[in-house]
Amino acid sequence: MIRQRIGPLLLVVLYASGVVASWEEKRSRRDGFDKVAVARIARATLERALALPDDGAGADVDGVPAAAAEAPDDGAGIGRGEGGDSGSAAAVEEEDVNISYDGSDLVAWINDNGGLVHKNARIGLDPAGRYRGVFVKTAEEGGTEEGIEEGEIIVRVPWDLIIKPKNYHVDRWWNCEAIHELYRQFILGDESKYAPYVNYLKNQPRGRIPDEWTDAGKRLLHTILDWRENDDVGLQPLSEKSYEETWIGECMGEDTPLARAAFYQFTSRDEDTLMVPFFDMSNHSNDPEKLNTAYPQRPKRPGQPFVLRSMRDIRPGEQVYISYNRCHRCWFDESYEDCKLYSNYETNDVFQSFGFVEEFPQTWKFKMNVGDEEHPSWDLLKFCLTRDDSSSSGLVVRFGDNYTPDPESEVPTMGNVVYMGKQLMRLVELEATVKNDGKVMEAMPKYEWEMAWTYHQALMTSISAALLASDIVNPAGSDDDSEEKDYSEDNSEDWDEQDIDYDSGDELDDEDERDEL
Repeated sequence: MIRQRIGPLLLVVLYASGVVASWEEKRSRRDGFDKVAVARIARATLERALALPDDGAGADVDGVPAAAAEAPDDGAGIGRGEGGDSGSAAAVEEEDVNISYDGSDLVAWINDNGGLVHKNARIGLDPAGRYRGVFVKTAEEGGTEEGIEEGEIIVRVPWDLIIKPKNYHVDRWWNCEAIHELYRQFILGDESKYAPYVNYLKNQPRGRIPDEWTDAGKRLLHTILDWRENDDVGLQPLSEKSYEETWIGECMGEDTPLARAAFYQFTSRDEDTLMVPFFDMSNHSNDPEKLNTAYPQRPKRPGQPFVLRSMRDIRPGEQVYISYNRCHRCWFDESYEDCKLYSNYETNDVFQSFGFVEEFPQTWKFKMNVGDEEHPSWDLLKFCLTRDDSSSSGLVVRFGDNYTPDPESEVPTMGNVVYMGKQLMRLVELEATVKNDGKVMEAMPKYEWEMAWTYHQALMTSISAALLASDIVNPAGSDDDSEEKDYSEDNSEDWDEQDIDYDSGDELDDEDERDEL
């Protein structure tokens, strides 16, 4: 954790003596923070979230916006979709011209130019027709009974078929030249050497990344995030890349519809600087029962191919999954050296960059002011959230990560608990007063409305789990601190078991705030 006002050694001494906990307890009482009420609401929030049906789908799904809006939620809030163009209602509601796309032209292009796509792999819709991805062919689709066996190459893409920046040999990380190159290929269209891939990308449905939502959709999302301009408090992701600030400002790009399309297609892909055909059509999952591909073999220098292999047998009809943050230290026991070239998105970032809420396991990171407005003290709280059917609750929280020298130093303090508790109460009040407001709902496309509340549910679930696992009535400094907790563990005898009515709640203090939505 970041503690700018108290040295680490002094902090340990103060916690051991109870001085810090006592001071924070006094501040929580002064701020009117009711721990028992917050714990009660947190428990009810998780009971509701975990009772929601799990549709068994993946997370990032390359499919139709309408299907995304109508698909059920799994309790964490699984969304579907990737980048696009403008944020207009018409753009989101438009027909997906790729609805029947089977990728045969792309597969032929890769195979004819020195690459390899496994004979049993196909691009298309899932059997229910809900979303697009990469699947293993069934016998009816021309596949063989062995499917894709462990260790086999699913796709090998030659260097010359990868869209990449000209300066890749000196900068393999995210850079403006990579977006400029994709934009140049978009302009070329059918004349591009990557035409089969470029034309597919140009025809992707629009309006699914939060940055390209309508103004009304953004206002609702900013309210949910407690977002304030030029201020990074609240619940917003810490690595946001907006079109205006990044493409227009940092990259000095021109503002055209095609430039927007290129920007959002680039930022909604897994690779930092590479656009890899076929691989990019695979969907994301961190569920260990679904994830079936090994770490991709990325080019370490120009001229090398990009290779994706299976890490287990993938049977006919199964979907091929990749992970945008498989090297995330919270649940994969990988060293920094092994993972430093791979993505480490938190769940907050996945939503902001890719437009969906990933299924469990999830990782969350919140920046919070544990001081006050006159004397701010900034802190980072990191934790993992995992479904575990063997536990009584089915949900486990782990604070910190595998790189934390002292895991107990990551257990939330009273300052963290107060901050999260107030955010939870604010989110509950917002749901009670805004979610049934037809005027606000009608101001934006259905997709934006439903995805905003999906993320709202995910925030409430994660914050509630962290609060209850933190020993909310007796946080850091107690004898019962633990690195990993089952959320349903009774950490206090003071918890009230009464039911919480989510259909009632106090009105927002400022009516003007509702009108702004």
